[in-house]
Amino acid sequence: MALRGHRDSGNIFKACSNDKQNNDGNFRAILRYMAQGDSDMRSYLESSGTIKYTSSTSQNEIIDSCNKLLLNKIVSRVNEAKCFTVLADETADVSGIEQVSLCVRYVDMTGKGLAKLIIDNLQNFGIDIIYLRGQGYDEAATMSGKFNGVQAHIKDTHPLAIYVHCSAHVLNLVVSKSCSATQIRDCLAILGKVRDFFIFPKRKSILQFHIENSSETSTKKSLKRSCETRWIERFHAINDFLDFMSTSLKHWIQFRNGTITILLIKQDVLEVLF
Repeated sequence: MALRGHRDSGNIFKACSNDKQNNDGNFRAILRYMAQGDSDMRSYLESSGTIKYTSSTSQNEIIDSCNKLLLNKIVSRVNEAKCFTVLADETADVSGIEQVSLCVRYVDMTGKGLAKLIIDNLQNFGIDIIYLRGQGYDEAATMSGKFNGVQAHIKDTHPLAIYVHCSAHVLNLVVSKSCSATQIRDCLAILGKVRDFFIFPKRKSILQFHIENSSETSTKKSLKRSCETRWIERFHAINDFLDFMSTSLKHWIQFRNGTITILLIKQDVLEVLF
């Protein structure tokens, strides 16, 4: 949450406003809230002195201090792990300036450590682990590994705790495998090509024109990208495409672009989806 607002100067009890343009931020709001039950703080904030340590400079110093504390903890964990990898990427912020994000990935827990963590917490909760009869995790090697995974270490001390793959993750694996089927794979590829075809401003404006002037009511205004890694985004992409088919797909035959023939795309998609 951002500390600063649009206005963060002046009397802290008079400057507050529900107006977004005059909002003075979370930092000053928290101080006002704390002052309700702390008479000394309220007296200090209401005093005539000019040094209150509530200025934008003081707020930035607090943010920097928090950043240093968090960064020191992360650096300490990375150094203790003895092994790490680096990821870097850049993207533009709201002002259009490119910002570089630097990420460090490290392993701070082994299968044996996680197994101990699970058993210790069960015992702390007061659960008698002598009755432990089953385990369920995902397919990650740390959790399901035959020799050094969590399930293996727990089973060494509790042989009756049978490991069963998590049902939710099993469904995810089944869906992933199903998408490699020729018809489904080709269908998703076609949806991606159609979306890419209409991503250009001129074509997109024509598509939106037909949507707005269609006799059918549609809440969708554009096609979504079919993400390779997030299944929920694939669902939304296909769901929106089906909605377009009932309202505006009949107009897509007007478009041609190189080797893409929308008429053929429409026919192929219909054969797969229906």
